[in-house]
Amino acid sequence: MKPAIAVTTLLLTVSLAACGGEEEPAICNSSSDLRTSVKDVKKIDIGSGTALADLKSAIKEIQGNLAAVKADAKSEYSDQVKAIESGYAALKTSIQTATSSTTAATLATVGAAVSALATDVQALITDVQKTC
Repeated sequence: MKPAIAVTTLLLTVSLAACGGEEEPAICNSSSDLRTSVKDVKKIDIGSGTALADLKSAIKEIQGNLAAVKADAKSEYSDQVKAIESGYAALKTSIQTATSSTTAATLATVGAAVSALATDVQALITDVQKTC
């Protein structure tokens, strides 16, 4: 093989390996995990007898996934993370309120908080997908 062809082949191989070797940013995985945990919460039947216990358990997973998103997002997605943190806090508070006084109104507030959190998470996912 001629030296010029060998060098060109080597450079092409290195270039192709560099393109394919890039890893996705960590925020891609952590935001996907957060989306999944919020989807799981949305599946809980608020009217069931076990709803509050199920929600208390599920928000622990959301909390862990939110911490991972916050660490991975750094400042790039800080506005979206703040909105999600606010939504998470509202959900947690609504669950605590419904636990101490279970009424149709407090359960409706929990349902609204779940929906609001899901909307905030989806906004983050939409932005993150542009980099993943």
